[in-house]
Amino acid sequence: MAEVSKPSVMWAQRKDAVYLTVDIKDAQDLKVQLDETTLEFACRGGDDGKAYEFILDLHKPINRETSKWSTKRFPQFYLRKAEIETWPKLQKAGKLPWVKVDWSKWADSDDEDEKGAFDVGDMEGLDFSGVSQEEVDGDDDHDSILADLDEPVAVETDDEAA
Repeated sequence: MAEVSKPSVMWAQRKDAVYLTVDIKDAQDLKVQLDETTLEFACRGGDDGKAYEFILDLHKPINRETSKWSTKRFPQFYLRKAEIETWPKLQKAGKLPWVKVDWSKWADSDDEDEKGAFDVGDMEGLDFSGVSQEEVDGDDDHDSILADLDEPVAVETDDEAA
């Protein structure tokens, strides 16, 4: 049985959507299953056709009917959030070492108007009509492992007025 690896996954968000890029060039034999709270991904890719897969339990529900995807260069997913809000993290569980922030696409809530929406013009709609909905065990994780980073911080300096 061939060894299966976790690919690097880059993510960014806006209040209405999450954008994921799976860092596998020339992905083949893609298998994707998406429901409101989980993304399951598997493929072969790279020069040696190595096997990759992951399961991502999303922090909050998404709307799979309006989500999109593309495999032009790398597998990319545009996941429309069920509620318009900023997520403190991508996944329900703690930090995953193979998931990183995509700073080139990231925009803080204050910068969203300036940076604009994600470019999804070349993406297709996802067809998951044959996929059954699964119940997610447990309730929503309302506690974040990060403190509220938007609170003002007092800074003292040694500068004196002349």
